[in-house]
Amino acid sequence: MLSIDLVLDQLLRDYAQGKREFVGLDLGGANLSRVNLTGAVLKGANLSHTNLSGANFYEVDLSEADLSGAYLGSVILPEAEFGRQLYGSVLIRTNLGRANLSHANLYEANLSRSTLFQANLSHADLRKANLYRTNLSGANLSQCKMRQARFSGVNLAEANLEGSDLFEAILDQETQQSLGPGGGNTAG
Repeated sequence: MLSIDLVLDQLLRDYAQGKREFVGLDLGGANLSRVNLTGAVLKGANLSHTNLSGANFYEVDLSEADLSGAYLGSVILPEAEFGRQLYGSVLIRTNLGRANLSHANLYEANLSRSTLFQANLSHADLRKANLYRTNLSGANLSQCKMRQARFSGVNLAEANLEGSDLFEAILDQETQQSLGPGGGNTAG
């Protein structure tokens, strides 16, 4: 079995030579901070407990990847394609604008100060998630599980909350005001 450092070195060499497909790669616990993997395919990769802070993952395919317990502070992930295993992930100050997080497991994830502008979070599990100062404007949050999620200073302008479960969710006054006079699209 190769050490994580050898696997990471090989990945970076292959990427520099133009390779973009790294399906099923095991990088669990690796330090990928400030790495640029724009356009890479990391489908099914093990990225659990990795440090991705400051990394550039623009248009990266992370479908079926395991990012549980990963640290994604200030990572650039717009238009990324995600899998489902993001539970407990630290996604502080992460740019997830227009990302596809449909059906993602974000249970107890920390998304504070992140941008999820127009992201697709339909059917996602956001129970007990920390959404402090998160920008969810225009996001699709339909059919989300958001029980006990903490919304403080969250921008939900034009967000679709149709059929979402907000039972016992904590919404401060600022967050409620961002929903506008109709309370957002929560019918269902």
